[in-house]
Amino acid sequence: MPRLKIRLGKQVIESPDVPIETFIKLNNVLKKFSSSVINGALKLDWRAIAFFNDLIARLEEGGCERVFIESIKDAVQAALREIPKIIFENDGVLLLVHNYDPKAILNELGGDMRFRIIKTVRFGDIEVPYLAYKYQELPRLYGAIDNEELDENFRSILVALRNQLVTKNKVKVSPYGVKYIEVRIPIHAPRDLIEKIKELGVIEYYVLEATKDEMILRQEKVYKINKTDSELVLRLPSYAISRICEIVSNYGYITELDVKIPASIKVKLDKKFTLMPFQEEAINTWLQRNKLGTIVVPTGGGKTFIGLAAIEKLRVPSIVFVPNKLLLWQWRDRVSQFLGISLSDIGILGAGYREIRDITIATYQSGVKYIDKIADKFALVIFDEGHHVPAKTFKEVALYLRAPYRMALSATPKRHDKNEILLFRLAGEIVYEISYQKLVIQGFLAPLAVRKVLVPLPKELVPVYNRLENELKNVENPIEKKVKINKLIELARDNPNKIGVIREIVNKHKDEKMFIFAGSIKFAEMIKTAIKDIVPAAVLTAKTSELEEKKIAEAFKRGDIRALVLVKKGEEGLDVGDASVAIITGGSKQVREFIQRVGRVLRGGRNKLAWVYEIVTMNTIEEAISRARRARDLVRGIEDYILKNFGVKAFRVIRRML
Repeated sequence: MPRLKIRLGKQVIESPDVPIETFIKLNNVLKKFSSSVINGALKLDWRAIAFFNDLIARLEEGGCERVFIESIKDAVQAALREIPKIIFENDGVLLLVHNYDPKAILNELGGDMRFRIIKTVRFGDIEVPYLAYKYQELPRLYGAIDNEELDENFRSILVALRNQLVTKNKVKVSPYGVKYIEVRIPIHAPRDLIEKIKELGVIEYYVLEATKDEMILRQEKVYKINKTDSELVLRLPSYAISRICEIVSNYGYITELDVKIPASIKVKLDKKFTLMPFQEEAINTWLQRNKLGTIVVPTGGGKTFIGLAAIEKLRVPSIVFVPNKLLLWQWRDRVSQFLGISLSDIGILGAGYREIRDITIATYQSGVKYIDKIADKFALVIFDEGHHVPAKTFKEVALYLRAPYRMALSATPKRHDKNEILLFRLAGEIVYEISYQKLVIQGFLAPLAVRKVLVPLPKELVPVYNRLENELKNVENPIEKKVKINKLIELARDNPNKIGVIREIVNKHKDEKMFIFAGSIKFAEMIKTAIKDIVPAAVLTAKTSELEEKKIAEAFKRGDIRALVLVKKGEEGLDVGDASVAIITGGSKQVREFIQRVGRVLRGGRNKLAWVYEIVTMNTIEEAISRARRARDLVRGIEDYILKNFGVKAFRVIRRML
């Protein structure tokens, strides 16, 4: 009768003689826990360690001789005495996979599966399975210790991990209220380590120096420090928890985190979307960069889906911040539609609601107002339109929220006041960026034809403009100077001669849907009146009621309204469907505002040509404002592509002499 033979490392274990039927059955069982055959012996691989109890149970069910089973047990248990349950590496910890399902843990808590070759005295080299976690993830792991739904064997390793970190070379982190953490550093710690942690409590941002009318860099200390005989005690805003583990580990120290981070969500997620390749690249890069950082994708490139992917992959309590109510409801609807969550299970903080759930959408304004209520409730925070984070009050949300995982989404994170430095400190540096031109070539966004139309002022307004311009030369007071400049901008922005040009453009594109961006409500109404005999038109302003706004948006989506005139409404969050023409009649010099407006017509891919008309009053301050917006930069690098595929120049300047 044949015998079963297995190899663990360099040791071979052989069974007594077994009947041929039993041999075949048991040999098939052992193959599922083996990687190869060496000299007639099946070589047990990592699965024999990971699923040891399952191996023994299957052998017993197959009628295996007791003496053979006991020999296997003795060998594996002897090997386990030489195999470390926990390995500390430069970037994180490895936790032994033994008698629990690693896939279930990965689905619940994330992490990576890794293998290490462990040298043992008795068995030689053995390949061993581990689950790998970054040091920044330890707070969430500790939060899982009391989760009885997780396998007890895994939780016991978490307890052992926590116990091993009790060492003199440790930095202790604990909560201080809900908005702060307290960091205790041994007095003997390297000075550089202490300074790096202190730096987390210093934020830099630019402020306007009114007397000089320029931006100056200011440093603000947001930490407090005390000293005992054995420790330095630092009190930092809670955002620092996203950085501190990495800093400490870089100096060979261990972080002891006594901070509970919500580890899992009760609501079930059902992913109902597929990412485009560049979106996959964005989310994977963010995951590799410690789940911290800013992602820059042009308007129309589907930033929302990158955020949804982060929620789906991490499956931890998550909060999304948005700048307005329009985006509040859009995010709620998309979370429901694409993650399979009922609307009632999605929290809303803003627009008169204060419902906090595992997945919550909030306005920045409400986040500031209720920061004490939400500061310790989430593990992941997504800052949509992340360039808002550095705003004077909004920064408190990012500063005091305890969530260690942070993602900022923006088409244009750069700010005119240069305070993107504050965004990068609180949400992470740019970890992924893709240009509009690349997305056009790849076929994800529509190519663009830009026309800058220069229009003169009416003759009767030229003396008025010139007088104001001369007065400005003699003004030294910054506030008075700004008033004069704004008057010049208004004269050029609401130039009546623009109306005729707008009519011509609308008539040319009357079979397409279009956005018309105006600088004032009065001028917007003038535009609507002037074009309503060509196409059905409507005006949306900050004064439009939510009910009326919804009616107009639905009518525009259906095509019942073909021209939508927007006054400070089209930059962020407006969900009115697709269009192919943007007419910009006035605006600021901010590149962000321009890009967001243009982004309204870019959806649709390579078979569509979008048109952007920038109407500018010549020989006025508006020409300088237009140059600052750098419209031509949008099509640099794709001029030949547009000419070849659509037969038009990508950029032209047209002078209209009326």
